[in-house]
Amino acid sequence: MLTPRFKANGLLDLTPTNPDIIYLRDGELVIYKRPNIPVYQCRFKLADGSWHRVSTRKLSLEHAIPVACDLYDEARYRQRLGLAHTAQSFTQIAHARVSSLRAALDSGRGRVVYKDYINCFEKYFIPYFGDKQLEGLTLVDIHDFEAWRNRQLRRAPSASTSNTYTSAWNKIC
Repeated sequence: MLTPRFKANGLLDLTPTNPDIIYLRDGELVIYKRPNIPVYQCRFKLADGSWHRVSTRKLSLEHAIPVACDLYDEARYRQRLGLAHTAQSFTQIAHARVSSLRAALDSGRGRVVYKDYINCFEKYFIPYFGDKQLEGLTLVDIHDFEAWRNRQLRRAPSASTSNTYTSAWNKIC
């Protein structure tokens, strides 16, 4: 039974709330909720000192905490391996490369062959590889791509065309 002291101080009227910001991993991982957004967000400090923000996609704090910890651990692990802190799809990387090639062409410092590279990306690489992860591609994937490309071309490419594809591929890697 509650004592009269609790009733007099109004402690029975208090309702538990979740804190707005939670610091984990010595302050390098922060979980928070943005106004008018129901899911929890997290941000974490990378090894180079920059902060990375990502959604946990979880509505409850008890589910958001392990997701945020996993995201933080994966990003740190990927950095130790020399990889990007988040895995990007082939399409994301290719679009970024196409943009840089177009910028070089527009500024006048690009080479004429950049148009051929852009064509390779937009007509063949992006439609075939799509949302696959670049670092997850295997030799079998490359051989399958070459067979698919040859079917699209309706012939085997000439040596010059093969060299253009190889050079365009090297621009991605």
